[in-house]
Amino acid sequence: MDKIIKKIQDYSQILLYRHVNPDMDAFGSQLGFYHFIKEHFPSKHVVLMGEFTSALAPMFINEEREEIRDEKSLGIVLDTANKERIDGDLSLCEYVIKIDHHIVVDSYGDINIEDVSASSCAQIVSLLFKEGGFMLNKEASRALYIGIIGDSNRFLYRNTGVKTFEAASYLLESGIDIEAIYQDMYLREEKDLNVTRFILNHYVKEGRIAYYVLKDEDLKELEITREEGSNYVNTLSNIKEFDIWMAITENIKDNNIRVSIRSRKTAINEVAAQFNGGGHALASGAKLSSFDELPELIKALKNAQECGC
Repeated sequence: MDKIIKKIQDYSQILLYRHVNPDMDAFGSQLGFYHFIKEHFPSKHVVLMGEFTSALAPMFINEEREEIRDEKSLGIVLDTANKERIDGDLSLCEYVIKIDHHIVVDSYGDINIEDVSASSCAQIVSLLFKEGGFMLNKEASRALYIGIIGDSNRFLYRNTGVKTFEAASYLLESGIDIEAIYQDMYLREEKDLNVTRFILNHYVKEGRIAYYVLKDEDLKELEITREEGSNYVNTLSNIKEFDIWMAITENIKDNNIRVSIRSRKTAINEVAAQFNGGGHALASGAKLSSFDELPELIKALKNAQECGC
């Protein structure tokens, strides 16, 4: 943390990055760091990089973002395993700090803080602040808490550990209202019932693998975005007969098929990597060029199940 603080002090402009198609941890880590710098280094010009068109964005930001100035910049990249997934131009930065919890495939930073055992990037960031002796305001703590909850699935996943609760305890010291946070995260609209009904009526089971498919016409009929369609992946979780479950959504914008993969015990990240993706052992994403590749993906996942990988 001392090295990070020294670099923040060295630059008047800090650019905060996270990965494309951001989840709660990506947004939470980015906004948590943003509010930390704004509070403790108010003279710094802090820019939030990346698109903020996701349905999750309003949960984290409702203010106008700063524009990039033409000056030397420090880049801090949160929750992003490799350069290709960074949402924004990293070449704008003279010095780069990477903070991440994914399997290490690309240590692209001048400083790389990589902890694959952490439940979330937000956990790492929170403990960095704690070990640095900083008290956080409610805005920073709220964003980071959402990041931890999102990636640990409310402390249910196996990468939840002592440090996860240590980080959560530290964030609670700021006085955040966790009941209000959970409502922001999980309170649903009536249309969600229609989506859930569609999934339960149309999911497909192949052995111990279950998945649902949302084509573009389905997304339009259900009045949800492609990203929102993937967010229902855990509708098929906690079913005894399913070891692996997936959300498969058509991405007309990028002309591909996005796949969110979850597993109870079989490591799926290496399979995801074979299909233009990656992630964690039990939670990964992949991209298919067309629905024709789906049988190959399922075959690869079945092979992983059989070998006990």
